[in-house]
Amino acid sequence: MPSVSAGCIYRQKGTKNWSIKFHVDGKVRRESTGIDDREQALAYLERRVDEARTERFVPVDRRITFDEMRQLLLENYRFKRNRTDPRHHVHRLAESFGHLNADEITEERIREYSRRRLETEGMTPGTLRRELAVLKRMLRLASPRLPRVPLVDMPRVDNARQGFFEEEDVQALLPNLPENARNLVEFLYLTGWRVSEPLRLKWADIDWKRRVVLLRDSKNREPRISPFKYHPRLEEVLVPQRGQVPHREHERSMICFAVFHWKGRPIRKLRRSWQTACRAAGLPGRWSTTSGAPPCATSSVPGFRA
Repeated sequence: MPSVSAGCIYRQKGTKNWSIKFHVDGKVRRESTGIDDREQALAYLERRVDEARTERFVPVDRRITFDEMRQLLLENYRFKRNRTDPRHHVHRLAESFGHLNADEITEERIREYSRRRLETEGMTPGTLRRELAVLKRMLRLASPRLPRVPLVDMPRVDNARQGFFEEEDVQALLPNLPENARNLVEFLYLTGWRVSEPLRLKWADIDWKRRVVLLRDSKNREPRISPFKYHPRLEEVLVPQRGQVPHREHERSMICFAVFHWKGRPIRKLRRSWQTACRAAGLPGRWSTTSGAPPCATSSVPGFRA
């Protein structure tokens, strides 16, 4: 345990706010409290001295603000090429945590935030889960500058449509998937295909001129066509996927026939990545519905046939 002095508060000339000074293992620490009330400044000093005696202490020059965490999150989304936009959730989180440094976002504050959202503001557990998933990712990205990452308790979702994913569920899930699985999961959501069907999809099954995707052998032994016009984002998923092919073929010295692949080889399984992503996003981890389709498939999707 470090040696920490009791410290004192003082005002610098020309300022109304109090500053604090204390020593940690003989090294002086000075911080501005941003507080003009003497009693509150003393309480702030006491808290910082207590933190300095524990693993929770973060020197003022190492502290990370909520705005800095926001920038880390957005940069991470761009780096991972996520098509989702977390800014709405971040804006809602900022209303409660925006004035805090990351090390001040404690488990107690997170629990209080969850209680207020659910009990006072009437937010649904599913929406709260998505907000907390964003907060959890922000804290994880800030972890090198945190003494510890607080645990984030996710509310349980009892959804009458259990096993089916809505648009916002998928958007929360995608950032937590490996890069090679994101386009596959979004394709499943857009088309309603069973998970085994796109795994055997080849580039020869995509007619770019007619703008359709052809499933040659479905469960009922009939071909199925998914036109781009019924799925506005389908082309956004397939074009980047196609763009990876020349690089992978050159890198692996092999022809890449599969649409959804890992380093040029067809993806064989999705279950483990799916379950890990569901846990990280705070979503139920059911793999299939009663129809046998993946949970993001819905019978209302154009082109879907059970």
